[in-house]
Amino acid sequence: MGTNAGSQRNQAWVDFAGIMLAVAGFFQIIYGAVILNDSQIPINKLLYWNLESWGWAYLIVGIVLLATSWFVFQGNPYAEVFAILAAVASLFIQASTIEFTPIWSLIVIIIDVFIIYGLVVHGDIRGMNSRT
Repeated sequence: MGTNAGSQRNQAWVDFAGIMLAVAGFFQIIYGAVILNDSQIPINKLLYWNLESWGWAYLIVGIVLLATSWFVFQGNPYAEVFAILAAVASLFIQASTIEFTPIWSLIVIIIDVFIIYGLVVHGDIRGMNSRT
C-alpha cells in the first residue's frame, strides 16, 4: 500500500465525515423543528424547563453542521477543526436529551462519533500541516 492509496483512504474518510455531517445536521434540524412545532412533550421540569430553547439549540446546531459539511467539501482546512467542535456540540446535546428519544439520540451520537473519528484520525486538516 503506497502513500497514494493511504492518501485516498484518508480522503475517503474525510468525505465520509462530510456526508455524515450533512446527515447529522439534517437530523438535528428535523428534531429541532419537531420540538418547536409541538412542545407539549412530557418532560422532566427540573432539567428541561423550557423545551423551546432546546428546539432552537437543535435547529442552530443542525444548521451549523450542514454549513460545516459544505466547507469540508470545499477543502477549507479550518472547516475540519470547526466540524469536530460542531460534532462534539451535537453529541453533547443528544446525550443530554437522550431520555426523550433514546433510539434517535443514539443514532445521531453514533454518527457524531464517526464524524469525529474520520476527521481526527484520517483528516490531516487538509493542508494545515504543509503550511507550518
